[in-house]
Amino acid sequence: MYTLALALFCAPAIAGDPPPPPPDEEDVADLDAEEGTLPEGAVADVMQKNQWAVTDCVTRLGGSALNGRVEFTWEIDLAGKVQKLKVKESTIRNPPLQECLQKSIQRLTFPTPRGGVVRASHTFSF
Repeated sequence: MYTLALALFCAPAIAGDPPPPPPDEEDVADLDAEEGTLPEGAVADVMQKNQWAVTDCVTRLGGSALNGRVEFTWEIDLAGKVQKLKVKESTIRNPPLQECLQKSIQRLTFPTPRGGVVRASHTFSF
């Protein structure tokens, strides 16, 4: 990555060519990344668009007395796939629901991170 940037910086400009635009830093935010970054709000957007899967889990397995929270952490690999998904903390006493939520997250696809793997997390509260 640095080699390409250095090569572009050091290459002589051709007469009449406008200078390259500066990198767009507004749309990139570090989300507790090991090395990579995602556009700001990318994890929240994917979670919101797939809310139906959570609703399905809760409807089928939650019951009317569902109360508590469960926090998941995972990595988003260079293809946007979920890796190393685990429960960080849970106060719900419903293993089938927790497993259903975990499977729902595992199937998600996120935008491709820039620069490396990104760590992400999400908490479901009931």
